[in-house]
Amino acid sequence: MATTDPSEADGAPGRSRLRPRLDVRALAVQVLQGGVPFALVVYLGLRSGGYDEVVRGEAGAVACGLVLVGAAAGALPLARMSRGSWTALGLLVALAAWNALAMLWSSSDGRTAVEAARVATLVGVLALTLAVQTRAGLRRAVGGVAAGIVVIGAVALLSRLEPGWFAQPDTPRFVTGSRARLHYPVGYWNALATLVAIGIPVLLALATAARGATVRALAVASVPLLGLVEYLTLSRGGLIATCAGLLVLLAAHPASLRGALVLRGGLAALGFSLLLLLADARQALTDGLETPVALSQGDELLVATVVICAAVGVLAAVLDRRGWELPAWRYRLPRGRAGRIAGAGLAAAVVAVALAAGAVGAAGDAWDDFKDPAVPDATSERFDSASGSGRYQFWSAALAAGSEEPVLGIGPGTYEFRWAREGDIPAYIRDAHSLYFEAFAESGAVGLLLVLAVVASPFWIAGRRLGELADGRRALVSGALGGCAVFAVGAGIDWIWELAVVPVAFLILAGAAVAHAGRPPRAERPDERARGVLAAVAALALAVVAIPTAGAVSLEQSQARARAGDLAGALDAARTAGDIEPWDAAPDLQEALVLERMGELDGAVDAAAEATGKEALNWLNWLTLSRLEVAAGDPDAGVRAHEAARALSQNFRLLPRSER
Repeated sequence: MATTDPSEADGAPGRSRLRPRLDVRALAVQVLQGGVPFALVVYLGLRSGGYDEVVRGEAGAVACGLVLVGAAAGALPLARMSRGSWTALGLLVALAAWNALAMLWSSSDGRTAVEAARVATLVGVLALTLAVQTRAGLRRAVGGVAAGIVVIGAVALLSRLEPGWFAQPDTPRFVTGSRARLHYPVGYWNALATLVAIGIPVLLALATAARGATVRALAVASVPLLGLVEYLTLSRGGLIATCAGLLVLLAAHPASLRGALVLRGGLAALGFSLLLLLADARQALTDGLETPVALSQGDELLVATVVICAAVGVLAAVLDRRGWELPAWRYRLPRGRAGRIAGAGLAAAVVAVALAAGAVGAAGDAWDDFKDPAVPDATSERFDSASGSGRYQFWSAALAAGSEEPVLGIGPGTYEFRWAREGDIPAYIRDAHSLYFEAFAESGAVGLLLVLAVVASPFWIAGRRLGELADGRRALVSGALGGCAVFAVGAGIDWIWELAVVPVAFLILAGAAVAHAGRPPRAERPDERARGVLAAVAALALAVVAIPTAGAVSLEQSQARARAGDLAGALDAARTAGDIEPWDAAPDLQEALVLERMGELDGAVDAAAEATGKEALNWLNWLTLSRLEVAAGDPDAGVRAHEAARALSQNFRLLPRSER
């Protein structure tokens, strides 16, 4: 039977105390608060992390639609939204608006519209999270995200231990060394590592603050599983982000529960250590092979994982039942003159120890290694390497691009063109491998400041009000902030922002933490102004999401029909995509390719020329035009287009010049 929290009761005089066996409103609230976060994480995680524009757009449309319908019907927000909630939402709306405005100066309106739609999707997710918060919303939102991440982690681990249960992913076919790095179902190992890393501090917080003993035990038991998944990704960035999240969790956790946190964290660490030893001893399995030996090792590790995680859960339940805890761990930093003296002394001691240990030379060597673009081998030994795998070059190119347009940037979604033209490494790169560097390059100082404000807002808004929360609620907020810290670090060193499941998990946790900063939200008299603003925000975000998504759907239909041999249908779908997004070059390029297959070369040339006009810095458009011009009987125009393509791609410049 669904129940409501005291804060959600109507409280109207004369209302009968008898409730129906099924409280539909209470059930709907529970679904919105916990079920939707769980469903979003699982759906996006299972659909390649939500990297595909259509999948991401579907999630954004659902989130925006729920807010719009709920606000228009007078059902949302469930409680008065705090000033901090409005601040966090306003910052994200401002970022979406800035990306949309960038179409005025971007070199690719189509790609910039996609980036605006990406942020608008996140606006819908954050707005929905903030609008459904009541007193019980924090626990449900945090629990929903944690449960969703555990499901994705379990699927990921099973895909390695029992590969026959899953369709083989495409990535190992074209990325060297990727078979050894666990990436299914998200599609990218570092994003999978960051996602499960977000779940670790959240689960540890639930292990101390969840209401039910069973939930607390399951939370502890799930941590070793996620740790094993992270190890199998061989992600150094994931490890760094995990440490950051755990530090924030420990620092923000209430002192009265810190002993319980350390005890349960130690138990989870013990379970993970055992799994790590067992996995490291099974080389064929960790190398991602599918030989009989590897399959046998997978069966063995599956049994060991179930046994060890179950044992950790049982031990956690026993500790819980018997009330065995470590002493409450409190710390007080000295203040005033004593604090300054102690701080100076500690800093001097750290510097002295570092100098004695040769930290300066080691740091210099590590910096040289980081600048080396060589990619470490896909083995556990990569954890000992400081190589940036090209990030120094990617970030340098982003800084150079941003320095040329320091205020406005070169346009969201166009870093790929800059790298293709002037990159230092002959490799195809779409993203700068850092949200912050890419924001500066593509959106200028304004965009970078907005991105930093969005990422920092939960720490500033919720962190400074932690002392006002009861211990149980503060523990949950600390777990949410720990997950946010994982994202903040992970987004700085990789392109995980592009896989929607990771920022969606971050924003749900951030929204829950912000909404419960200070006094928890309570159901009260509806705020009509809040509903009007929410409805307007949701409607605008839905429009920004829907247009590029509809265009992408038509484009995918065109490609599918072309593969099936239905060229007339493919042409109609390509032109429909162009009608939906007349500013986008992709439909024109698709139309050109379809017309080429239909033998209409003059029309194909015109369509390809239209694509180069809308996206003049994309070398692929010029290369396509070059081929079509030659096929249509104009070799001089083909050579000119070929040279334009060659000038726009440092990879393409490795080829010899065109000759008639």
